[in-house]
Amino acid sequence: MPNINSYIQELNRRKVFKSAGLYAFSSFIIMQVATLIVPALRLPEWTNTLILVLLVLGFPIAMVFAWIYDRSPEGLIKTDHMEPNQHTINEDGLPKDTNGNSAIVVIDIVDYTKLINQDEKKAIDILHYKHKIILPFIEKYGGCLIKRIGDGTLCVFSDSAKAVCFSLEILQMWKEISPTKLKVGIHLDNAVIVEGDIFGKGINFIFKINDLAKSGGICISKVVSDAVQSRPDIHTTSMGAMTLEGFTETFELFSVIIPEKFVSMDADLNMSSVQQMPENKVNYSSLMGWIGGILVTIFLLFQGIQYFSKPHLIRMTNSIAVFPFDNILNTNDYEWLSDGFARTLTFKLSEIEKLNVIDQLQILKTIEKVQPQEAGIAYDVLARKTGEQMNINLLLLGSYQIYEKQIQITTQLLNVETGIVKPLIMETYPLSEPLKMQADVANKITTLLNNNTLKN
Repeated sequence: MPNINSYIQELNRRKVFKSAGLYAFSSFIIMQVATLIVPALRLPEWTNTLILVLLVLGFPIAMVFAWIYDRSPEGLIKTDHMEPNQHTINEDGLPKDTNGNSAIVVIDIVDYTKLINQDEKKAIDILHYKHKIILPFIEKYGGCLIKRIGDGTLCVFSDSAKAVCFSLEILQMWKEISPTKLKVGIHLDNAVIVEGDIFGKGINFIFKINDLAKSGGICISKVVSDAVQSRPDIHTTSMGAMTLEGFTETFELFSVIIPEKFVSMDADLNMSSVQQMPENKVNYSSLMGWIGGILVTIFLLFQGIQYFSKPHLIRMTNSIAVFPFDNILNTNDYEWLSDGFARTLTFKLSEIEKLNVIDQLQILKTIEKVQPQEAGIAYDVLARKTGEQMNINLLLLGSYQIYEKQIQITTQLLNVETGIVKPLIMETYPLSEPLKMQADVANKITTLLNNNTLKN
């Protein structure tokens, strides 16, 4: 991919990397806050998953928004509208050489009028794209963008060598990405900034010599040619003496020979460390951008695994709750057996390593949430709703009936997720030894679950 740094520069200029990092940090804070308030507000457990999904879906939207718009004191505006203001300069900020002159450059699109008559939208898109491509190179060579005039871009540099090297790099890049042609004019002269606009005889002169540049070529004045004569990476040829409209005298103009591949002699550009800062900043921005992207990806993957894997973990490990046994005949003298069977079974089932057993106190608290004191719910329905609230997959249900001196006990295992019920035991005991009876029921059920039901 040609000149990937220019695209990274554009992402950095539009603060996309910064927005990605800010979004990742904000998402992290939101998830941490959600982890705390969801249980406190007794919201459904899937609330965290919903928040995560919304954050993931919002990430590309936020990045597109960051690309298109920029924050300013006036509010949100399109980034393109801010570009010229980023390079607004005053007299003191105008790049100049030791003699107070500036290398003035104009870059036009060849046959732009013809192109806009053929396809106006495409022509405007090319114009904006050219401007975005040029901006990073202006910064690289320590120049300043003055303004855009029609299809032309007017910028200045502190010396001729920088201006020519800048132009050669632009033409080389443009040749690889667009079939349209550019032409460049360069002149060294004094320029004056008045209220953000540039004036001087050199400004009029530069547009005249730009008109004489060949398609895909660079036309320079003699003073620029003389300044780059000693550079082995820049070669010029005379175009002869020419008369320019509006000027009485003739001027010798030169054409820069365009090499197949241009490599600038950066060491001879005499850029200060401050002027080199934008180029170095691109490299650091690229690195920080990749790091930020990786961190965002890791964060989202970690959160996704954490929340989406919860149901899977429940299926891998059986969680069981022993529901209080149902006293079918409502025999008041033996109502205590309802909790007695549940507690004995809870204790005994805890010996099975592959089974997570829910504490009886937690079950009773959940029942209170599902069934208020004044409401009545059928035993089976209440058991199912309680199991769903506790997010378990197995529920042990039991009932007993007392006839004179005997008690019949029936137990079954309910799969909360599928609704499948499996019978466990149906036994009849004398009422004379209730504690022995509870222990025997617990042992039989524990053996049955350990050996058969939980194998798969």
